Amino acid sequence: MYFLHFLRFIVEIWKKTLPLQKNKVVPLMRLIVETGSFTEWAIIDKDKVIATANTEMVNPFSQSRREISRLIRLTLPENFFHKKYEKVFYYGSGCSTEQRKKKVEASLITQFKAHVTVESTLLATARGLLQDKAGIACVLGNRSGSCHYDGSKITAQVLSGGYLLGDEGSSIVLGRMFLADVVKNMAPSELSVDFYQHFRVSANSLQDFVYEMKEPDLFLAEVSIYLKEHKEHPYMRSLVGRNFKEFFERCILQYDYKNLPICAVGHMAQDFKGLLEEVAMIYGARLVKSTELTPMKGLVKYHLKHAEL
Repeated sequence: MYFLHFLRFIVEIWKKTLPLQKNKVVPLMRLIVETGSFTEWAIIDKDKVIATANTEMVNPFSQSRREISRLIRLTLPENFFHKKYEKVFYYGSGCSTEQRKKKVEASLITQFKAHVTVESTLLATARGLLQDKAGIACVLGNRSGSCHYDGSKITAQVLSGGYLLGDEGSSIVLGRMFLADVVKNMAPSELSVDFYQHFRVSANSLQDFVYEMKEPDLFLAEVSIYLKEHKEHPYMRSLVGRNFKEFFERCILQYDYKNLPICAVGHMAQDFKGLLEEVAMIYGARLVKSTELTPMKGLVKYHLKHAEL
């Protein structure tokens, strides 16, 4: 008898607390992803990072939706798939068109069964380095890009044009500039000879060697890696300076650059930080950050701060 009364009492209490349990907000994790020359992953929960990882580059230019899904599944640590995410924020190069955005979005939804937002590397750079302040964000890696950021979103952008029509300031264009000098015997002989030996190509076959390639841009990027070994050579300093000047004159000068801080990420910005700062000073620009290889560290900080996104 007493036991039945006690049981009814417990049931009544449980019924009263049930609405509270239903309305209780269960915090879910968010997954932040940024891809440039490689892909960085971070799981954030409330006010902290609980896991990070690096994988191969996701590239919607050359990879199909299925290939992207396969890359993620095979290279990302297993513990990333055993979490329940409220949202996935992906930032990547090549995500400037709706078609490529949807390709990446579909791959991520398949893997994580969560709401996915896909944005560009430029927005990642702006959010990561400028946070909530207005400024000009730049990417100077294998390719280049720039935008005006109002502290929340991108409001203006000079199109990159790709390595055939633009990409000034990038490592691919640096490689192209060097090979153009080599072909016309305008590069220092010691660098030309070393280049031919390093890549096992002759002066007579260089032009055909480049034009017959399926993806010459990848070779130009490889050339720029080789050139870093000679970055203190006066010729190389002049070549990199010309490359950065082209970037400023054709991209940065189109913004209100004298009244805004400028930040940059990418290996060109990092490897030639001093030269980039010198060129910025020539144009009276204020370069506030140029040593970050990727914007991921600041990007995570931004999303920890902005849980409402």
